[in-house]
Amino acid sequence: MSLFLMSLTVFIAFSADFAYAEAPPKCPATTPPVVNLDLGSRYEDDDASRSDIDEDANSAVNKALKPLDSYVRGLASLIDEKPKQGQPDIRYVCLYRSLRNWADANALSDLGTLNAKLAISPRLAGISITYYQATQIVRPAAEDEAAINHWLEQRAIEIKNFFSDDAPQMASRNNLRAWAGLAVSQIGVLTGKEDLILWGADSNQLVICSAENNGSLPLEMKRGDKALHYQLHAVAPLVVNAALLNGRFSNSFGVCDGKLDRIVDFTVTAINDPTVVGRQVGKKQTFTKGKEKLEAFQIAWLEPYLKFRENPEGAQLVKKYRPLTNSMLGGNLTAIYDGKNGERPLQ
Repeated sequence: MSLFLMSLTVFIAFSADFAYAEAPPKCPATTPPVVNLDLGSRYEDDDASRSDIDEDANSAVNKALKPLDSYVRGLASLIDEKPKQGQPDIRYVCLYRSLRNWADANALSDLGTLNAKLAISPRLAGISITYYQATQIVRPAAEDEAAINHWLEQRAIEIKNFFSDDAPQMASRNNLRAWAGLAVSQIGVLTGKEDLILWGADSNQLVICSAENNGSLPLEMKRGDKALHYQLHAVAPLVVNAALLNGRFSNSFGVCDGKLDRIVDFTVTAINDPTVVGRQVGKKQTFTKGKEKLEAFQIAWLEPYLKFRENPEGAQLVKKYRPLTNSMLGGNLTAIYDGKNGERPLQ
């Protein structure tokens, strides 16, 4: 069942948990707050396309990101899992307790390198979307909400300023900007800050409008044999941000004469036949070479897209992979967008 379709009875029961009438509930262990983050590059030093992976550097980056990524996955999993029968549902209590812990520690406030600043947006998007989903079921205690919202707002302002003023030219217009837009939009919705919402919407439009008429994203097509990989990485935040903004901007899916639909059409076609991208960029794609296999998380964005738009090829594709989950998009998107009552949850 979608998290957004739970009954009022359950809502009231969850709300009572926040009173802590007895002993506070025992929550599963979560990752301690990550305050400092230093990352190098994954790529070979002389690779202008940022497509040739340096295996040692890649391992070092993954190791540095592991605690943060584990935290993002853990938050999403916490509310994706159903409570055990006969036991009180304390998921939301635990979620807010964990987020308050990170807020009090001013987590992710010290990003020591350029690459750390480039990598943070998808993780903050995942945290803020999961948090938003939870608030639609149970509001946190006022003090917790104020602290968590303030912490997220500060991170959003830092992302906004970095991508507006200091990010490298390509990063300020490619998939990294799309992820920054999603994170800032969602935090803007959470905090009621219109300037953040508008910046997130403008960022989405910027990347969508950059697409070629066939729907390919030119800055992702520069990524050699990983062009399709990065097209997939870019379309995810573009679609989820459009779904988030749909209730505020009636044309969130239709900006630039409907280019988002063309982006999705191109991406779904290329998933089924990666040679489409290979012919365009002049290199066989990792999917064609067998170096990469499509995974469910890479197409989780199709759930919100199909909620708002039609795409028969995409609808057929998702049947093979459901349930579609991606912690950086808030967890189980199949559950969130199950469509039983026609709700459009992220508005």
